[in-house]
Amino acid sequence: MTSATILSQSYGYGFVVGLGAAFAIVMCGITYVLAKYLNQVQNSERFTTASRNVGSGLISSAVVSSWVWPATILTSSLWGYTYGISGGYLYGMSGTFHILAFALLAIEIKRIAPACHTIGEIIKVRYDKATHFVYMFYVSATNLMVASCLLLGASQGFNAATGMNVIAANFLIPLSVAVYTMFGGIKATFLSDWIHTVIIYIVILIMCFKVLASSDIIGSPGKLYDMILESEAKFPSKTGTSFLSFKSKTMFMTTWSVNIGGFASVFGDPSYGQKAIAAEPKSVLAGYVLGGVCWLTVPWALGIIGGLTARALLVSDKFYTYPNELTSHEASAGLPLIYAMGTIMGTPGAVAAILDLFLSVTSALSAELIAFSSISTFDIYRGYIKPTATGKDLIRVSHAMTMIFSLVVACVSVIFNYVGVTVGWLIGFYGILLSPAASILVFTLYWKKTSSFAITYGSPISTICGVICWVATAYASGGAVNKNTLMTSEPSIVGNFVSFGGSWIIIPILSYLKPEKIEFDFKTYSTAFDAADDADEEEKENMTVSVSDQKALAKASKIALILTVLILIGGYMIVPLTFYGTDYKFSKKYFTQWVIIMSICLLLASIYIIVVPLYQGFESFKLIFQGVFRSKKADVIEGTGSDSEVIEVQLSDANNKEK
Repeated sequence: MTSATILSQSYGYGFVVGLGAAFAIVMCGITYVLAKYLNQVQNSERFTTASRNVGSGLISSAVVSSWVWPATILTSSLWGYTYGISGGYLYGMSGTFHILAFALLAIEIKRIAPACHTIGEIIKVRYDKATHFVYMFYVSATNLMVASCLLLGASQGFNAATGMNVIAANFLIPLSVAVYTMFGGIKATFLSDWIHTVIIYIVILIMCFKVLASSDIIGSPGKLYDMILESEAKFPSKTGTSFLSFKSKTMFMTTWSVNIGGFASVFGDPSYGQKAIAAEPKSVLAGYVLGGVCWLTVPWALGIIGGLTARALLVSDKFYTYPNELTSHEASAGLPLIYAMGTIMGTPGAVAAILDLFLSVTSALSAELIAFSSISTFDIYRGYIKPTATGKDLIRVSHAMTMIFSLVVACVSVIFNYVGVTVGWLIGFYGILLSPAASILVFTLYWKKTSSFAITYGSPISTICGVICWVATAYASGGAVNKNTLMTSEPSIVGNFVSFGGSWIIIPILSYLKPEKIEFDFKTYSTAFDAADDADEEEKENMTVSVSDQKALAKASKIALILTVLILIGGYMIVPLTFYGTDYKFSKKYFTQWVIIMSICLLLASIYIIVVPLYQGFESFKLIFQGVFRSKKADVIEGTGSDSEVIEVQLSDANNKEK
């Protein structure tokens, strides 16, 4: 190579500035088209909730997009490179379990509080002000940590691959995202989620086909298997196990640590709640479940075609680090995927990997910006500062908070980078600090005896206990307390389990010791939330759930529970532990079958994510094209279906005469 990085800085700035600006312009254009031809003019309700009628296809793509972080792309590849065949699979199963578990909460939110604008409003209605503030601390801190994690992973990845300045990346990446989010609201986020996700799947499919079918260097699962064995003989695993087995204690401790900590980033992150609020009732189950299954294929595939492929290529003289392994810095920066694709496909391969990285951060960051602006607007501004705020007031505050939060996140990410924090370290840290947020939400939605006192004091006590055990275990196992010893496997998993698990014990105990004087009636939520004064009739109607939808949601909740248990017990425990307990090492035949199954699942997921939103939005597309080509604006008569299911349309008088 002629430079220290696989790509030049021009690629980094080209993506962040050029592609970022182009995408912002496109999304602003789409927002304009929706307003002009579908009468979807931006008001406070549509900005925050997308009128609560988003279909299952867009919900699924939004779920995939929200969970495909830079960490998903880079860490699943890193785990595949470091631990082998188990890495991407365990990363994927962990996240899929979170998605299906959150589907239970999404259904319950839609069932008992369909008119809420944020999850924080649900907390505020039920508990006192102190409890609401405690919860707001947890969700705001999670919001900030997750957004910073997104930027940190992307900026470090761009720096390692292109040499782009880290500070520049941290401030330029959020700029275009903030622009189209501010103008388009959560509906723009859903549309950008779909576009981003489609491109990500197409890129991964191309990578998969190239590595496993057409590459001169590998070209088949069997050849990949042989090269992994050759590489393993030259560079044995540091854990002393085969890269073609699940026999790695460190891998299991790492995945469970991330799994428990992940409850903070999912259940405590308000962006996931916003998607549940925006969904139409009948779309919640299908949107989350199918989205979760589709998401599983991304880390599973990248663990193989990114991580394991990089491991196999260590014996190829065409690989970027030949004849050496990747350094720990190169591996943690996400270079296994980028180096592997650069070797297999040349410069276009490295560019494709960087493209996926860029799309993953911009789409997920948009959801974080909307989430923070929503809780700032409805929980803080309308909740305490100006309860009589008009719709225009709410829109102004939402726009301002979108821009302010993007700047704050950029600054925090820069600080983390210069402190020397990695994405993995940050995920472990905020899991220990913030995972009690999950129990707050679950007890609030499902247990009528939960008391304000228990939430206000139980959650912080759990956090403190988790931090103490985290630090103590680091000292006991490492002999010192520093950045490195704190993020080894043992302290991380102990801290996460104590912080997360403690809240499930402490909150019920405190609720019984100091109960509320009157048990909470969940029917209170049905009349507790008001629409802003700029809401239209359709939006007001969507703030209620019909009796038939209530029954369907109750049934959906049972289905989601069964699927969640199946994924947890079957996919995340029985399958990997069977491989672990039997010391099974994949044969070439079984490895080939494993890779083929992964490829088929990836293809099916891609088809679903690409086709279903287009199918559900056919009527809307037809309206837009009619309006554009006939230069007539369509009047959309209010209906009770989703925005992709337009009930009745009246074209202008001229168009009616043509008929």
